[in-house]
Amino acid sequence: MPLRTLFNDFVKGVAAQLNEYGFEPGRGRVFRRYSPAGDALVIELQMSDHSTATEKIFYMNVGLVLAPAWEAARRRYRLPESEQPRPLYAIWEHRVGFTTFSGGDQWRIADEATAAEVSAQVRRRLDETLRQLLPLLDRQAFLAVADRREFLGAGGWRVRAWLLAEQGPSPELERLLFTERPAHTHRSAMIQNIWTYANSRSSADT
Repeated sequence: MPLRTLFNDFVKGVAAQLNEYGFEPGRGRVFRRYSPAGDALVIELQMSDHSTATEKIFYMNVGLVLAPAWEAARRRYRLPESEQPRPLYAIWEHRVGFTTFSGGDQWRIADEATAAEVSAQVRRRLDETLRQLLPLLDRQAFLAVADRREFLGAGGWRVRAWLLAEQGPSPELERLLFTERPAHTHRSAMIQNIWTYANSRSSADT
């Protein structure tokens, strides 16, 4: 069977599996499931530049995208309203590998045997990954793990900040950004983007 057909069949299998978990039909190789609040869990099959005519090499990216952070990014980069988020814009992004989020993350399909093997591995890894991540589309569950260093490292404050910013500027948000954060970060792009977005929400409500 031609390699292109093998790979296309593999992608269709991934799409069918994700559909069972409530993901929207993907455009190309990007699949999304949204929460009622507009946050998204995004899974992307990213092709490697090292793919050849005889071997498809790809990565499986997964990201959690907060609605306010995505809205701010879309405005900042002047993206159309029809644009949908990708893992690039996620507040948490990893590559799904053979056994863990960070190990053995380059997948390869060259023939029918490797297509069957990779399909089985990817199905198993997606099941494992989605059982961990789908509950985090609930914001309270996400906030509960945000400050755990093994999940977001030292960046858990960003989750709280974006969710506060969605409500507009507030003393709580100002304290988080400009008192709790070190002084040398106050003019960083991240903090300025969050504060600008919060103020834009206030303007939109008036």
